[in-house]
Amino acid sequence: MWMLKWLGIAALLIILLGLSMLNLGQQVDLDLFFWTFQDLPLILVIFESFILGMLTWFLVAFVNEMKIRGELRTVKRQRDEMNRELQALRNQPLEEPDTEEGRESPDVHE
Repeated sequence: MWMLKWLGIAALLIILLGLSMLNLGQQVDLDLFFWTFQDLPLILVIFESFILGMLTWFLVAFVNEMKIRGELRTVKRQRDEMNRELQALRNQPLEEPDTEEGRESPDVHE
């Protein structure tokens, strides 16, 4: 399995290297909100877009992870509370059954 993983990574790197070699001399203009950049290398724009996408993904994943960890803490706290309550209920003594009227309890002998 690890061989397939590394083969996939190698193939991806070869494709990226090939694309960067093909687009090495291309220049592009970039309009970014209020700024305009002229004659930027295409590979630089692609690379910076990739880095910006990875940072955005990291921030979203980090916020999601913190949210999930908070929910997990809450659920663990509730579980511990329920376990304490269950243990307390298990430790309670059993109640004696009520004796019916007119019948003597089995402990009383005449």
